[in-house]
Amino acid sequence: MFEYDSYIIGSTPNKLVIFLHGYNGTVATHQYALDWLKQYLQNAVFIVPHAPQISDKNPERRQWFGMLKYDSDNKRADPETSVDDIFAIYNQTATEADKCAVQINRFIDEMQQKFNIDNAHTFLCGFSQGAMLTLYTALTRRTELGSAFVLSGLVAGADLLQTKISARPPLYLFHGESDLRVQYKTLPTTLNWLKKNHISAKVQTYAGLEHRMNEEEIKQIASVINNKGE
Repeated sequence: MFEYDSYIIGSTPNKLVIFLHGYNGTVATHQYALDWLKQYLQNAVFIVPHAPQISDKNPERRQWFGMLKYDSDNKRADPETSVDDIFAIYNQTATEADKCAVQINRFIDEMQQKFNIDNAHTFLCGFSQGAMLTLYTALTRRTELGSAFVLSGLVAGADLLQTKISARPPLYLFHGESDLRVQYKTLPTTLNWLKKNHISAKVQTYAGLEHRMNEEEIKQIASVINNKGE
């Protein structure tokens, strides 16, 4: 369904880890964090699918779905834009986010069958737009995953997603306090939405971190996966 890169880590891989990259990105633009994950994971099949669409901002990059049609002026990254207006922009993406989540869940099924790994030992993580789809995909899956990790994301398509929640896996949110791309100030609203829908989450924030990943959060993700996956 998707083109993907795969890595076999360890001699007896018994966990499946899938990472979704961000909007207007590629596997290469996320390679620094992928290298950390490869370094810290133990006995895992590590899969990085390529987003299927050419980016609407740069033909050399990819996207899960475009954003220019929803926010051509990039208001969502303007510090003056209210949190309510930012969520209103992302709420418009619901139909596309939902379609992507269906495709990603099918991809997860295919990878589980290929590597003979069950849901309890499958872990989904993503950055930015990939984080939004990690959240949407994990909550609409038929069976709970081992854990889902949302890095620098928010709840997109919230109104539709609220009607489709079918799983509540262990959820971990990470966000840099200096992030102005997916603005850090949106985090409390995402947490309130999760709480309203009876979804618990562990949260870690990082002072000074802009819209990127750091090694500490990758180490934490790997630690959770390594400990749960045995």
